[in-house]
Amino acid sequence: MSGLPRGFAPHRIVLLKPCCIGDVLMTTPLARSLKAAWPAATIDWAVGGHSRAVLAGNPDVHALLDASGTMRGDLSLGAIVRLVLALRRGRYDAAFIAERSPLPAAIARLAGIPVRVGLDSGGRGRLHTVRVPAQPDDPRHETDIYLDLARAVGAPATDPRPVFVPSPADVEAARAVVEAVETARGGPLPRPWLIVHPGGGQNPGAEHLAKRWPAARFGVIAARVAARLGGSAILVGGPDDVRLGGDVLAGAVADRADRADIGPDGPDEPGGRDRVVDATGRLSLGATAALVAHADAYLGNDSGVAHLAAAVGTPVVAIFGPT
Repeated sequence: MSGLPRGFAPHRIVLLKPCCIGDVLMTTPLARSLKAAWPAATIDWAVGGHSRAVLAGNPDVHALLDASGTMRGDLSLGAIVRLVLALRRGRYDAAFIAERSPLPAAIARLAGIPVRVGLDSGGRGRLHTVRVPAQPDDPRHETDIYLDLARAVGAPATDPRPVFVPSPADVEAARAVVEAVETARGGPLPRPWLIVHPGGGQNPGAEHLAKRWPAARFGVIAARVAARLGGSAILVGGPDDVRLGGDVLAGAVADRADRADIGPDGPDEPGGRDRVVDATGRLSLGATAALVAHADAYLGNDSGVAHLAAAVGTPVVAIFGPT
């Protein structure tokens, strides 16, 4: 294949995909494909600190390199130099670059990596040794476009499912939060469980809050799902989402008050209050994934957590806004 040495069989591979959570998760099928093609190869990943947690238990990845400060909006010359030096020390045979920006390709070239397989969008892939076309109007899912990098080197690329494996500590942390909620309410949370994430739109060096559906409307959905299905809605999010959790609860309370058919106690069985539970700020990213994996459905904005929910196999409804 063009740009590949004869008998190409890399022993040390590095993936360059620093950001962000959803994009990193959408690149995990590429890592799985490369591992299937070369099971004995070591695959490392250069990733930013913001997204590092979603790769912590990935079975196809050997080690994580710090790529914080190497993406647009979060650039640092010192960080770029540190990554170049780390890649040089790694003595990689090949780099796979699931980015349209020319900067990761320049980093890989400066590091002396001989085979650089990457996306070529609008002529920005000139530094790759294997250029994989990525047209701006390509209607395919981004995961499938990233898998083109595997196809370009003859690796199998048939499974587009993202990969995330919650750790035993993640599972235990999620269980502990549910047990605390059930203890406080005096009984188990009724099934089915809908996980609601009202946040998103925040990445290193970039903020797109227009991607968020109004939090109070999530509250309306949470209240009505609990009422009509007899289950529970659990709100999740990071420390920055605590205020949003309160807005969701306010929307749920307002909807209950407006809907006389639910009854004065809202969408609760007698003695079974608090069907809409606020767990924002109480779970790490991994523990959130473990909780979502145990739930029946997920509802959220276009965000990394929605991709995380898909990775653990939970049915997802994602709301996409103006971006």
